[in-house]
This record gives sequence, C-alpha cells and structure tokens, in this order.
Amino acid sequence: MKKKCLLTILLLSLVNCGLLSKNKNSETSLLNTLDNNQKQALITFKDLLQDKNHRSILEKQQKSILKDLEKHQENSNLQDKLKKTLNSEYDKTQLNKLFDELGNIKTKQFLQKLHIMLKSINNGTLTSFSSSNFKDSNQTLEQKKEQALQYIKGQLYTDYYLYINGIQDANYFFERIMSVLEI
Repeated sequence: MKKKCLLTILLLSLVNCGLLSKNKNSETSLLNTLDNNQKQALITFKDLLQDKNHRSILEKQQKSILKDLEKHQENSNLQDKLKKTLNSEYDKTQLNKLFDELGNIKTKQFLQKLHIMLKSINNGTLTSFSSSNFKDSNQTLEQKKEQALQYIKGQLYTDYYLYINGIQDANYFFERIMSVLEI
C-alpha cells in the first residue's frame, strides 16, 4: 500500500513538472515571436493584473452581471459563480492559458493594440480626448490622460478576471477588449 502511495506521488510530481515545463515553453515560444512594443505591452498587462487597485471595478461588474441574470432569470450556473467571491489573484499559468486559447495571432493583435492605445494616451494623441467622452472642458490634458488610462486598466483587469473565473470565455475576452482598445 505504501509503495502504491509513493508511486502515485512520484507520478503526480512528474506530471506536474511536465505541465510546468509546457507552460514555460509556451511562454518562451510566445515571447520569441513578440516585437519590443508587444513585449512592453505584455509587461504592462502583467503588472496591471497584479495591481489590486482595480478590484472594486471587478466587484461592481460582478454585481451588475448577476443582477442582470437574476432579472431575466437566466443561466443559474453562472449566477452561482457570480454569487461567490471571484478569484483575483494573479497566476501566470492562467495568463498562459488565456494566450494559448487565443493563439499567437490574436495574442499578438491584442498586445499590439494595447501598445498603440497606451502610446496614444501617453502622447496625448488619443482622438477621443476631443470627443464627448471627455465632456469636462475644464480638464487638463494630463487629467484626460489619467482618466483614459484608468478606464483602460479597469476594463483589462475586469475582463481578465471574469475570464479566469469562467464568467466569460477567451474569445469574448478578446472581442470585448479589442473593442475597448479601438482608437
């Protein structure tokens, strides 16, 4: 009996090492295909996912989705997930899983679009700075930049953690974020 337990533990350890190696290889493979702008966007995205300052936005979105589902009496399984506290702990394997599900092409598109958006915000060239999205004409350019940056970060944080909690799938994450990152 003891030998079976030890053998099982040994096998599980080997499987776990294999999975970790696969995730490491997956990340390395992706990194090798990214240009410098995409790598910078990836670093920014990873840093954002570890920043708990946007947790309240996730909680508001969680309540909003739950309220809407309850109102229309839809998807009881999803309602059950939303009634629980959502996981918002950064886990590199979850990020790798998202990128694996998206594939290299969509991942690179996402990172490129994120880089372009962040650059246009930082440069003050975001076209929506002059639109009705920034109605308060008393705002300085720096205030508009900060408002736009916080909005983008909040959306990225929220949609990522909705994805890892099984509230939305990878394709929905991609489509939604790509529309948020439209210039």
